[in-house]
Amino acid sequence: MKVKQFANKNQYTVMLLFMLVVVLIFFSITKGKVLWTGDTWNGIAMQFPEYGIMTLGVMFCFITGNIDMSFVALGNFATIMAVRYMAAQAGDGASDTQIRMAILTGILITLVICLIGGLINGILVTKLGIPPVMATIAMQLVWQGLSTALTQGNTVTGLPTMYTDIGHSKVFGFIPFPLFVFIIAFIICAVILRYTVYGEMIYMIGTNVKAVRYSGINTDRLVTITFMLTALISGVGSLIMVSTMASAKADYGSSYVMRVILILVLAGILPDGGMGKLSDLLFATIIIQIIASGVNMFAQLNTYYASLIWGGMLLIVLILSTKLANGIFRIKEPVHTGKKEAEKKS
Repeated sequence: MKVKQFANKNQYTVMLLFMLVVVLIFFSITKGKVLWTGDTWNGIAMQFPEYGIMTLGVMFCFITGNIDMSFVALGNFATIMAVRYMAAQAGDGASDTQIRMAILTGILITLVICLIGGLINGILVTKLGIPPVMATIAMQLVWQGLSTALTQGNTVTGLPTMYTDIGHSKVFGFIPFPLFVFIIAFIICAVILRYTVYGEMIYMIGTNVKAVRYSGINTDRLVTITFMLTALISGVGSLIMVSTMASAKADYGSSYVMRVILILVLAGILPDGGMGKLSDLLFATIIIQIIASGVNMFAQLNTYYASLIWGGMLLIVLILSTKLANGIFRIKEPVHTGKKEAEKKS
């Protein structure tokens, strides 16, 4: 009985656990010797935090019933500006103190630019009434155009070794630094959603924005803050990406936009708003990364096959989401005989 109740209340979780088991069984049968090695799982732990952190940021927009398509392009522009600053300030002859200050200032530059970008998105959506998809796609083109104009499409290098080493270091000797940052970001997001008034409000906005507005709550301000929070968290993911890549470029992480959306939809965090659990997001992220790493194990396949698989998964999940919303997969609870007889007598 308890199992059925759990399955009915957590249908996305059950679906994701089933998909995770299927994916692990498939790659265990086909590439088990490669899959179950320390190097493979260390690679997984190093790779998914970049877009995993971005997914945490975009999740807030989805919960409010909005969407942000500009977070990668904005992060690239912000990090390009930061890398150029760090390269200029931490050149030959700079002391360790100067290098540390340049790195901290570069991080601050990235986060401030991301906050400004999020604010612009919020104003476009709430004050000018532009649909979120169109507004953020337009800003995506703006940020990408600015990045390309500044760099001529070239890679921006010159990062201090102290900064690039961070992305490849391990915390406590065994946790990859990107994974450590993801864990911290995950915990912070969990606290915001579960224990703050803001977290309650954005779920309410996603469920029924008109009712929240009529209750006297400034929904425009909350949505704008959400766009800024999305950009800020995504900017942290961009900083991790730059550290691991040891450079910045206008088109870095271009595939992350659709990957993030796939993860969110897979986790049941739909752009309709008002729904979604962090635990499901974690399962979905791991599934996507295992598939990406698994495809790389086949020499005859290229990375584009992962996109093909993800596209197919997106279609399947969208179909299943419709069925789940209509309660088609809900397990019916058995009715006790005694209860039926009592109903007949009455």
